[in-house]
Amino acid sequence: MAEDYLKETKQNIDIAWYQNISANTLYELKNGIVDIALVYEPEEAEKAIKEGWASNRTLIFNDHFLIVGPNTNPSHLNKSDTAPHAFAKIAKTANALPANSSVKLFLSRDDGSGTNMKERTLWTLLELLPWEENSPWYIKLHDFPKNALITADKLSVYTLTDRGTWLSNRKKLKHYVIYIEGGDVLRNPCFALLNQHPNKLALDFLHYLQSDRAQTLIKNFGKKDHDGEALFTSAKQLDFK
Repeated sequence: MAEDYLKETKQNIDIAWYQNISANTLYELKNGIVDIALVYEPEEAEKAIKEGWASNRTLIFNDHFLIVGPNTNPSHLNKSDTAPHAFAKIAKTANALPANSSVKLFLSRDDGSGTNMKERTLWTLLELLPWEENSPWYIKLHDFPKNALITADKLSVYTLTDRGTWLSNRKKLKHYVIYIEGGDVLRNPCFALLNQHPNKLALDFLHYLQSDRAQTLIKNFGKKDHDGEALFTSAKQLDFK
């Protein structure tokens, strides 16, 4: 998007990107390290607006989470299950394990990322807190999305991942399939935020991100590398189907 913006506007500037989890990106925006933040935390973005140090909260695109797992499917997940129902089935399988069981069922990134927060939200809906209880069936792994997905495949356990990570690594996975996808619960909206007194360039780039040109780029991104499957949907398209 930055490359296309600079090509289109012919501005003699550079755009630097700071890759981080959403919480740290908000910190960088609040402290003037970045001029624009793209974050996956809608509640925290809204909080930043209410606190008065951020502005221009704007939906830019939608990423999408997937519940994936081994083809042995020990919890008998069905594609018709909702995300909370799928997690409830995993919890039920865990509860049926003997007290001294070493069986592992679920891998969590446990790193405060948007993926981790979504996963915890799903467990919380069931009034479960496996990350606090040190449940033996629950694996906590501090790692990048790619490594977490590959590790979950090797261990034959369920996990929550994002669509881009899945598409980029699915050919490396041996025994893994998608069980649950789609729907508002698994939608992962990406919002742009500017600081309280944004400069002209930040505002101009935000307007570009909202433009038809940028939105078309977003909805086609990844298709060339992933057999015609895009990584994201545009701001106006909430799901792929």
